Amino acid sequence: MLKPRGGPRPPRIAGRGTSGKSPRRPSPRRPTDLPAEGYTEPGTCQTKEIPNQGHPEIDSDNPLAPRIRRKRTFAAILAIAIVAAALIVPWMYRLELARMAAIRSLERSGFGPVELTVSHLDLSGLRARDIGLYGGGIRIAALTLAYAPSRLAAGIVDRAKIAGLEATLTAAGDDIAAGGVPLRFSASTDGAVAPGGFPISTVEFVDAHLAFDGPTGRLEANFSTELVFSGTDIRNKTFAVDLTMPLAGQLQTIHIDAPELAISTGDGGGPRLRFDKMAIRIKNIPWAVENIGGGIVWQGGRFQLRIDSSRIGNTQTQAVAVPLELTGDVALQGSRIDFAAHIMAKASGDKGRIDLNAKGFHDRAAGNGQSSIAVAPVMFQAKGLQPRDLLPALGDSLPALTGSAAISGGVTWRGARLSPKLTLHIAGGAYEPEGASLRDIHGDIEFTGLWPVATAPGQVLRGVVEAGGLAPSNATLIFHLLPKPALGIESLRMEFAGGQIAASPFTIDPARPNFATAIGVRQIDLEQILKLVGIDGLDGSGKIDGTIPLAITGGKIAIRDGKLAASGPGVLRVRSDALPKQIVDAGESMTLVLSALADFHYDTLSMDLAENVSGEGTVALRLQGRNPALLEGRAFNLNIKFDSNFDRLIDLALRSMAAARELLRRTAGSARQ
Repeated sequence: MLKPRGGPRPPRIAGRGTSGKSPRRPSPRRPTDLPAEGYTEPGTCQTKEIPNQGHPEIDSDNPLAPRIRRKRTFAAILAIAIVAAALIVPWMYRLELARMAAIRSLERSGFGPVELTVSHLDLSGLRARDIGLYGGGIRIAALTLAYAPSRLAAGIVDRAKIAGLEATLTAAGDDIAAGGVPLRFSASTDGAVAPGGFPISTVEFVDAHLAFDGPTGRLEANFSTELVFSGTDIRNKTFAVDLTMPLAGQLQTIHIDAPELAISTGDGGGPRLRFDKMAIRIKNIPWAVENIGGGIVWQGGRFQLRIDSSRIGNTQTQAVAVPLELTGDVALQGSRIDFAAHIMAKASGDKGRIDLNAKGFHDRAAGNGQSSIAVAPVMFQAKGLQPRDLLPALGDSLPALTGSAAISGGVTWRGARLSPKLTLHIAGGAYEPEGASLRDIHGDIEFTGLWPVATAPGQVLRGVVEAGGLAPSNATLIFHLLPKPALGIESLRMEFAGGQIAASPFTIDPARPNFATAIGVRQIDLEQILKLVGIDGLDGSGKIDGTIPLAITGGKIAIRDGKLAASGPGVLRVRSDALPKQIVDAGESMTLVLSALADFHYDTLSMDLAENVSGEGTVALRLQGRNPALLEGRAFNLNIKFDSNFDRLIDLALRSMAAARELLRRTAGSARQ
């Protein structure tokens, strides 16, 4: 409508407000906004009833129904989309979210810096790979966690599998560090604890490799095992480990099987390891330790090992020694190791036993240590305990021994060098090789080497010897054992009624069978000498001095230029049947000689002993003297040659050499084994 210029304003329309605007028409109320009982018609006072149709907005007669329906559908779709997004987006990014959460949890637990990749995650398990802990000090090729949703909701992981664990650990004071960070362990009453606080029921390690750099060098371990957690205890299903470590100056590989292993928290809070039926074997060494039972406690920087039972056995087809039973204690604090051990060996047939006690220490930083060793006296009897019952490698060829033996002293070491100072005490010993008898053997032997056996010079054994048809004599052997092995005879003396037979120094070496010595004779009764050189039918009195050289070649003994002589007058009696046949058959011309020799009082007597290349021996006897009952004591000068193969002398020497060689050979074999 056009407004006339300058004219009067049009009159105000009734109902218009002061603003000049037309009042709004009241819009009809939406049926959905009306009360169920009805509404009032505008401009009237009458209330009309609206029939109750449930959902009038979707009534086909309602012109607004399609619009209302579209809005409702959109709202529902939007709500579903929001819920789906809330679920799908985290699921789509679950691997990254899990990686971030794991890294955060591990680093908050002290394992950082951490790196890893989560390759799989669903409602039954998680897999991660390329895991690095402590800045790469510990690496894991693959980790698998298995769980049931209901148990995971309760905070429990059923199983963890760790494959390809690689770790390099170092000693950091009283701690063990990885990547320069001390390792910290915590216990749970429900089992092992995964990062984030989830207890793990079972942990399996596959192809794990650990290296530990300690004061004495590097120790490396390769192992696989499965551990089951029950409360604060850990028990293994299987455990096998190969350790590589310096031992006796060389790297050795040690294999350990532990079918029964358990880890728990000790009374003082430190870890406690219990083991039983454990076995240890060292590569290329024919010995094994089996049935090991005991425990280890680590508390406050102090490591304590107790062995309640173990069995050390030789694994060769023919065992060198009977099995040994070992018990003991070991304590490690700082660089010092203190130990005490008891070793017991039972002889076959329950004939006896040996008990050894050792106590000492080892300083890992200095690489040295020492131990005292004591073996209680062991009684050997002819029909009872014998050395071969303890050392089967000695065999049955050695004659029976009787007497007692004990050991005392100690051993020191620096690096791989072992320096024993052990004394073998022998008392009341008796030994009967073929054709001889030794009894009342006694003495102390100081050993300076064990593998192989060796002694200091000047070792002394004394006893009574009866051999070669000679009268019993007191014998003294001064000797030393060489590590070849070989027996160095410094002096061998036998005393006969005030006289003495002594051998010059020589060495019995199984690898070098040829040697020479000389038997020195001093003030020996003539009768004993005649028996020794093997001339029958002669006897007499007097004292003899001289030397009998012996050459041993290829196991045969030859006598060269032996010379014996009486130191003064004496008597010689010769039976006629003992004289050479040519003298006996010489007729009347030799009758006077035969009569003179029946009781010949000599002023001088000498014997030359020789053996030709064919082994035939002779004794040239030269005499000056008389028979007081013949021709008023007329003097005679006689030269008589007797045949002799020196059986007794050679037999005595050969048997002594053979016994010594056999003992050395068996000792060498035992040492090598």
